[in-house]
Amino acid sequence: MAGLSRKFGKSRAAPLFPLPDTSIGFWSGMGQGLASQYYLPGFSGGTAGRSIKINYNGTGNVYQHSPTSTEVTDGVWNGGMTIDEASGSANTDNFVGWYMDEAENKLYVLTMDTGTSPHTLYTSSVNEAGTVTTIGNAQLGNASFNGLQFNASYGNGLYRAGGDGSGAINLTSINTTGGNAAAGVPYRGVTVSVSVSDGSLSYSNFLGSTYSNENIPYGYGLIGPTANGMIYITYYDWQGSDYQAGAYGQFINTANGKHVLYAVVGGDLGWPWGTGISFVQRWRGRYFFPNSANQNGRSASPFLEADIHAWLDEMGVFYGLL
Repeated sequence: MAGLSRKFGKSRAAPLFPLPDTSIGFWSGMGQGLASQYYLPGFSGGTAGRSIKINYNGTGNVYQHSPTSTEVTDGVWNGGMTIDEASGSANTDNFVGWYMDEAENKLYVLTMDTGTSPHTLYTSSVNEAGTVTTIGNAQLGNASFNGLQFNASYGNGLYRAGGDGSGAINLTSINTTGGNAAAGVPYRGVTVSVSVSDGSLSYSNFLGSTYSNENIPYGYGLIGPTANGMIYITYYDWQGSDYQAGAYGQFINTANGKHVLYAVVGGDLGWPWGTGISFVQRWRGRYFFPNSANQNGRSASPFLEADIHAWLDEMGVFYGLL
C-alpha cells in the first residue's frame, strides 16, 4: 500500500476509472456491432487481427473470426464451438466461463454438467487451430454453489490465480456460508480453485474470515482481488441525463472485512456500461466489460489488469477500506 493515503473532506476526488489499453491493436469485430455478441481479441501467438465471439445473453456457440470478419472453420471452430465440443463430453449443459491465457496461447473453458447434484465442472483448453485438450472433471463439493456459470448472479469471477501462465483457475460464488459449505450467513462465499493439470477442485473462503453480512452481496461480475485484498462486485449500470455513465456495486476488503455496499463509481470518463447486464471478463492480462445487450461507452475497450487493480486500491483508500 505504499504511496496510498486517505484525505478527508473535498480535498480528494474519487479516482477516475482508467483509460483503455490500446497495445493489442486491431481485432475483428472490436466495434461490437451486435447486441450481446462480444468480440474479444484472439490468441496472442496466433494470426493477427483474429477474434473470439461469445454470446453473453445465453449459451450459444463460441466462434473464432478472421481479420475480415469471416468465421474460422478449423477444428471445433467450424460452425462455432459447442458446449459439448468444448468439454469433450456429451454430458455438459452450459458454459461456466472462459479465460484466454496470454502466456500459454490457450483458451481455457469451464463447462458444467447440471445432471448431477452437486453439478460437475469440466475443464479443458482449445487452441487457435481448434484442437480441444480435455483436462479433467470433478463434482462440486456443495449444491449451494451450483450456479457458477457466467450469467449467474452471485459475483462470479474467472481468473488465473498467479496471472497468465501460472496457478489454478479461480471462480467464485457468494451463495455459501464460507468455503465448501451450504448457503447461509455470514455469506463469506467460496473461491473454487480448478487445477489446470487435472481439473481437481479445492475450496477457500472468498471474502475472508473477518467478513460477515446478513445479505448476499450478489452481483454480475468480479474485479480483483488486488494484491491488497480489494475486490469490487459489479451490480448495476446507470446513465444520467448528461450521459455521465456510472455504476454501483460493492467494495470489499477481503483482508479486514471492511466494505461499502452500493458504492457509486463513474466520473467524467465514465464507466464501461451497456443496456443489459454488465459482466466482467478477464482475458489476456486485461479486463473487458461485456453486456448481455448493447455495448456502450467504453465497454468495448480493454483495460490493463494492473491499471484496474491500481484504481481499485485507490478506491479502497477513498472509501477508507485500506
